Amino acid sequence: MYEIEDKDLQSRYVPSRRKDTVKNLIIIFLTIMLLLTFFSNTIMNYSLPQVATQYVQQGEISPKIRGTGVAQVENPVNVNVPSNRVISSVQVTVGEKVEEGAVLFELEDAESDELIQARQELADAKSAFEKALFSGTLTNEALDRIREGNFLSDDEMQERISAANSNYNEALSEDTEAQRVVDRISNRAQPVGGEGEGEAEAAAKEAQENAEDLADAMQHKADTAAALAAATTARDNTVNSIQAELELKGLQKQIDEAQKKVESLEGKEVGTTVKAPVAGTITSVGYNVGDTASADMPGAVIRQDGKKMTVSFSVSKEQAQALKVGMEARPQNEWAYTSFKATLESVTQDQADPAGSRVLTFVITSDEVEPGDSVQLSVGTDVRSYDLTIPNSAVREDNAGKFVLVVVSKESPLGNRYIASRVDVTVLDSDDTLTAVTGNLSGYEYVITTSTKPVSAGMQVRLAENGEGVQTEKR
Repeated sequence: MYEIEDKDLQSRYVPSRRKDTVKNLIIIFLTIMLLLTFFSNTIMNYSLPQVATQYVQQGEISPKIRGTGVAQVENPVNVNVPSNRVISSVQVTVGEKVEEGAVLFELEDAESDELIQARQELADAKSAFEKALFSGTLTNEALDRIREGNFLSDDEMQERISAANSNYNEALSEDTEAQRVVDRISNRAQPVGGEGEGEAEAAAKEAQENAEDLADAMQHKADTAAALAAATTARDNTVNSIQAELELKGLQKQIDEAQKKVESLEGKEVGTTVKAPVAGTITSVGYNVGDTASADMPGAVIRQDGKKMTVSFSVSKEQAQALKVGMEARPQNEWAYTSFKATLESVTQDQADPAGSRVLTFVITSDEVEPGDSVQLSVGTDVRSYDLTIPNSAVREDNAGKFVLVVVSKESPLGNRYIASRVDVTVLDSDDTLTAVTGNLSGYEYVITTSTKPVSAGMQVRLAENGEGVQTEKR
C-alpha cells in the first residue's frame, strides 16, 4: 500500500517539476535575447559617427575683410650713440614721452675704441704718404710741387705724357733716319783708279769724299742716338713720376677721409650724454647699462609728436570695392586692447599685382601699439538679414552642387534613430561665421556642422547632444 501511494505522488510531482524547468528556460532565453539586443544596440550606437548640429534660423550676414600688417610710423627718429662708447646710465624706457633735449643715455667719460682706431688709421696713411713722396721716383719739379700740396689734374698728366711721347717719337725718327744715311754711305761702291794718272787721282779724291761723308753721317748718328736716349729717359721719368703722383693722390685721399672720420668721431664724442633731438614717444631702447654701443644699432627710436601710425595690407580688388575711406576697423583680438581705433585712410594699387589687388592703409590710434608690432584687423561691409542662415561648416559641396545634411529622427522599438538626410541649397551670402541659403528648408531643421567620421546622406548617426528639436519622421 505504501508503495502505491509513493508512485502516485511521484507521478504527480514529475510533471510539475518539468513545467518549472521549461518556464525557467524560457525566462533565461528571453533575458539573454534582451541583453543581446540591448548590448548590440549600444555597441552599434557607439560605432556610429557622432555629429554636432546647429539650428537653421534667421540671421544677419556681415561680411568681414581681414588682414595683418606691421605698424609703422612716419619718419621715426633714430638716435645714434657714438660707437664703442660704454653706456653708464639709461634714462628712458619704452613708451615714455620725452621733450627735445631730454637726456636719453649717459656715457663713460673715455674715448671710444673707434676713435682710437681712426686716429691710428690717419697716422698710418700719413706715414705711407711720406714714404711714397721720397721714394726717388718723382721728378724734382713734382716733388717740390706736391710738398706744397699741388697735384696735377688728369688733363695735365695726359698732356705731359703726350709731350714726352711726342719728343721720344721725334728723336726715334731722327735716329732711324741717321742710321739709314750711314748705311747708304757705307754701301757705296768704292772707286777704282784706271791706268792713267788722272783716273787714279779722281778715284782717290772720291774715296776721300766718301770717307768724309761717312764720318759726318756717323757723327750725326751719334748725336741722334744721344738725343734718343735723352728723350727715352725723359719719357720714362715723366711716366714714372706721374704714376707715383697718382699713387700719392690716392694716399692723400685716404688721409683726407681718415681726417674727416677722426673729426666726425671727435665731434660726436664731445660730452658724456646723448639727448633727444625731437619731442615724442620712445618706441625702442637698444642698450642696457654696461653695453658698448655699436654703429649697427640706434640707441633709441623716437616717434615724433603729431606723426601718424599706420598699418597696411593687401586685399583683392573685389574686396576693396566694398570699402570706403573713413570706415573703421576692429582688431581681430579685441581682448588684447583697452583702447584701439583704426580708420581706413587710403585704398591704393598694389604694385605687386596692379590688376587684381589693392593695398588698404589704416591709421592706428592706440597707446598699446608700438612700431613694429603685428596688427590683425577686420573691417565689415553693410549688414544684411536673411531668413535661413547656417554655420559655414554646415555647407557641403560635391559634383551636384552645394547641400547640407539635416538630421531626421525615426522612431523604432528600441528608441529613436537619427538619419542624415541631404538637402540641396543655394548660397546667397556669407561672412566669417554664417552662410545665408535657400532650399527645401522650413527653418526648423538641425544641420550637421561637424562629425567624428565622414557622413553621407542616408547614414545613421548619433548626436553629440540630446538632439532636442530634431525633426521627427514617424513610420
